[in-house]
Amino acid sequence: MRKIILAALVVGAPLAAQSWELGLFAGQQSYKSIDAFGGSVQPKSKTVLGARVGYSVVDLGPALFQLTAGFQPKTDATLEANGTDVGSKFQHQHMSVGAMFNFKAGVAFGAGIEYRFEKLNITDSGLSDTSYNRPWLRANVGYALPSPIVKPFFGLEVALPLTSKSFSATASDEDNMKAFAPKLQIGLYGGIRF
Repeated sequence: MRKIILAALVVGAPLAAQSWELGLFAGQQSYKSIDAFGGSVQPKSKTVLGARVGYSVVDLGPALFQLTAGFQPKTDATLEANGTDVGSKFQHQHMSVGAMFNFKAGVAFGAGIEYRFEKLNITDSGLSDTSYNRPWLRANVGYALPSPIVKPFFGLEVALPLTSKSFSATASDEDNMKAFAPKLQIGLYGGIRF
């Protein structure tokens, strides 16, 4: 009986340490450019905001493994051809699900993968919204303020897509719209864990 109780405590301790995370991201989103129509066309880099919720599956010592879900509302980036505004906007938004591993020492380091369900559109183009689902790699470095119940944290985060499309004169309009999709996000991420 003692062995069963001891085993339950050893297995149950990490499970009892589970926690939630609520966070906000504010940063710069960069887009790919395409060479077409006699020049270079690119959405202008845009400041974006996003929100994320995380649930720690394992929170044991310095190791934290989370499942995450996120949302970035629609942003409008100015489309430029050779540096000149063409009057249309490239619209992008996404929802995501993922997993993240953090090593919490004095300064925390983390890496993870998320699957983003992106929605793309170009205003005044006559094209309908396009869905683009792809995996992204996320990495962060940050610091959590020590506190007994609610732990505020802040840090720097970078995200890169693991796949992308290229412009092609023979591709569909839908695939060519994906060629403009974001290629990088970098910014500040902060929130609370409880």
